[in-house]
Amino acid sequence: MRLGNCAVSVLFVLFIGCASPEVKTPEHILAQEQMMPILVDIHVIEGARNGSIMLGDTNGIEDYYAKVYEKHGITEEQFKSSFAFYSDNPTVFIPIYEEVLDSLKANGALLAKKGVEIEYED
Repeated sequence: MRLGNCAVSVLFVLFIGCASPEVKTPEHILAQEQMMPILVDIHVIEGARNGSIMLGDTNGIEDYYAKVYEKHGITEEQFKSSFAFYSDNPTVFIPIYEEVLDSLKANGALLAKKGVEIEYED
């Protein structure tokens, strides 16, 4: 009987140890709701600029990032420190990225649908 109590105690300790504590977001870190649209914009930029240079485009990727920061009213440092925080806390970051992926898929589906509906004249 004593062995059974020990096993229950070990399981309890393991359960408590494995339970992830709630991550408290520091005040200087962008809220999850703010990060999602910023990450969507960044992924769109990176997708558009993926290894290709558009004719006549002399802007570097940093210029595009600066426009995203400006659009969302944040600084590069705010984004980088927030991204680092969320990267270090995957239990918080994964749900953000799931929303980002859902948004990118929805935008891609909308663009694909519009592309099919466009008629070209010869």
